[in-house]
Amino acid sequence: MKMAIIATRGSHTALVNLFTTIMAGAVSDMSVRVLFRDEALFRLDRRRSKEIVLSDLFGKEKDPIRERLDNMNLLDLPGLLKNAKSQGDVCLFACSSSMAIFGMEETDLVDGIDEVRGMTSFLLDEVLEAQTVLSF
Repeated sequence: MKMAIIATRGSHTALVNLFTTIMAGAVSDMSVRVLFRDEALFRLDRRRSKEIVLSDLFGKEKDPIRERLDNMNLLDLPGLLKNAKSQGDVCLFACSSSMAIFGMEETDLVDGIDEVRGMTSFLLDEVLEAQTVLSF
């Protein structure tokens, strides 16, 4: 079975949920393919990946939430990405148009991104074959 995911949201909790879903799919023997675009891709820039971006919705609870994420070892996005990839058949793609908009080069991306791809290519090659399609 194949799972295709289009990741656009860039808050820390959205990315933690995404990596958890990738891991769940991979350990369930699914092929998992993910296209990072928009805010999600922006956060996977080497310079920005260490920033903890929490939604303003959390208000005064941001610090306690950050502390709980730290206690659960969920602050390191590059580490979470690496762990997700290690769970099985996982391929991660960076959207070429989002990279152009943000002025990013492949060398700007955190380790673990397999290749740069366009949205059309991802839709035709990955989403079309997938039994499960998700967006984050």
